Amino acid sequence: MKGSVFKRCPCGITGGGGKRPPACKKKHGAWYYVADLGEDRNGRRRQQKKGGFSTQGEASTALAALVTQVSSGQHNHDERKTLRDYLAEWIEAKVDEGLRPTTERAYRHHIRDYLVPHLGSVRLRDLRPGHVSAMLRKIRNVDGAPAPATVRRIHATLRSALASAMRDQLVPHNAARTVALPSAPRPKVRPWEPNELGAFLDSVAADRLSALFELVAATGLRRGEACGLRWEDVDLAAGEVVVRQQIVEVSGLHPCPYCEAGHRGLCFGPPKTSSGEARTVELDQGTIGALLAHKLSQDAEREDWGEAYADHGLVFARGDGNPLAPTNAVTKRFVELVKAAGLRQVRLHDLRHGAASLRLAAGIDISVISKVLGHSSVAITSDTYSHLLKGVGRAAAEKANAQVPRRRSADKIKNRGDQSVTTEANPQVSGPAVADVLPGESGGPPGTRTPNLWIKSEPSAMPGGAA
Repeated sequence: MKGSVFKRCPCGITGGGGKRPPACKKKHGAWYYVADLGEDRNGRRRQQKKGGFSTQGEASTALAALVTQVSSGQHNHDERKTLRDYLAEWIEAKVDEGLRPTTERAYRHHIRDYLVPHLGSVRLRDLRPGHVSAMLRKIRNVDGAPAPATVRRIHATLRSALASAMRDQLVPHNAARTVALPSAPRPKVRPWEPNELGAFLDSVAADRLSALFELVAATGLRRGEACGLRWEDVDLAAGEVVVRQQIVEVSGLHPCPYCEAGHRGLCFGPPKTSSGEARTVELDQGTIGALLAHKLSQDAEREDWGEAYADHGLVFARGDGNPLAPTNAVTKRFVELVKAAGLRQVRLHDLRHGAASLRLAAGIDISVISKVLGHSSVAITSDTYSHLLKGVGRAAAEKANAQVPRRRSADKIKNRGDQSVTTEANPQVSGPAVADVLPGESGGPPGTRTPNLWIKSEPSAMPGGAA
């Protein structure tokens, strides 16, 4: 590797190394080094230049350290990129690798609205944790600041991009890795109560999208998954659907796998998580009936449109067969119907939460619920619905305990004197609620509880008592 040092000063005399003219002897100006790093992966020559050294010796020492790093393979060269330039290349590379449309949309939003405005002009190699921390503080302290969870996602986008830069040996460290983040506890969901949900579904029974709301409320499908569901993935005889795709709202015109025209602002893509792909969700009889009625109605629409019908095979589509826009066609309609029904305003996504809460109340195992919802892990399901698990946990404990056979039944227990025991499970028995039990009588220490019953032992059972 070749390199040299030289001096720049205000008198205009620049030189001092290799074939350069002699440097100025005055104590003003600064010393620099320049090193030839060879060609990059595109065959372009790479140079690294750095200045600001007070003496020629300091510049020479820094150049020697650079030579050592390059020869040992520890040197990283950012190719003179700013963060703006690198992020533009990074997002396109991620798309080429098969980035999910929903993730791409989030990444582009973070880059366009936050990362580039705050850090875009910073050179990649000069980015430090302090820059990232300052950006996050500014984001949090403006009017209309994003929620803490969104701030954490913005940081995650930057951290992922810098991790790729490290793998490409453009930077020696990830400046976003050690930055402190705001806490963002998962908000407690408060979906409709069963009576509220029933009132809503009854009120929208005549609406064109009533079957879509029935399906989401019963199965917990995401809005985009319901919009992307195709009849070939619905088996009404078996009572199940298979979730294979979703409709995502993205900018621009996108090709369509079912028509030649494509769709502006919409594209078909896989479900949000890989664990949610091709998942089977079973249907109840009410939802099956709603889908049957919806299919008959859709068949009538297809006949009315005739050859102009753009058949995409979708369960829920516009009148002409084209896909529904999740926000404008579905969410806005949901808001209108909730207002018309006079119910507590909730989000369409809360129907998904409601489906989960109903399953929890029915005692269904949380791992099963997680698979039905298509969560990437059971931990996400548990964190989201932790406040709903208390009663379910107690019910599970009672069911587990009820499976253990006991030697003595309640009707064989003798109570002291005329007193008897009252329990919620045995209302016909009255008496003390809590009593001592001896090891020989119930298999446990004093104060031990037999299933659904607290008992008090008789004096005759006490050691040394009357026979």
